Amino acid sequence: MNALLQLIDRGGWVMPVIITLSVVLYSRCFRLLFSLWRLRRQLRQPLSRAARHSLQTEARESFRRQRAAIGPMIAAAPLLGLLGTVSGMEKTFESLSAAAGEKSMEGLASGISEVLAATESGLTVAIPAMLLVYLAHREVNSQVQTVNRLERHAVPTGGRP
Repeated sequence: MNALLQLIDRGGWVMPVIITLSVVLYSRCFRLLFSLWRLRRQLRQPLSRAARHSLQTEARESFRRQRAAIGPMIAAAPLLGLLGTVSGMEKTFESLSAAAGEKSMEGLASGISEVLAATESGLTVAIPAMLLVYLAHREVNSQVQTVNRLERHAVPTGGRP
């Protein structure tokens, strides 16, 4: 917890925004994955053709809807990091122009620390989220392939598909 507070302090005003974004983003990503895994379990049950197609459609629609909300958040994270970088550079240059000698070096070190923390945080939030969305995309494709494979191997019984 102490490390988190130090990171927030170093990152300036942008860090609380990035942390809030990461909480919302990751909760959405995991909700998407859990819903897809739940649908996968349902697809493993003996189902009618209509029920399988309904679940497959639900999986694709769920992915599409949730990806529409997740995508902009993933894109915003590195941009917020960049905004924090610019803000930190402004502070760094202000401290260099206002102070001389030892104070100048303290201001420079503080500004560089803020710049690096903001940039790192934005990328640290975006990259794993992109991987989670990729996993969700693979899960949807896997479910489609499973339904298609079941359809190919299905033998109609008693005139019912």
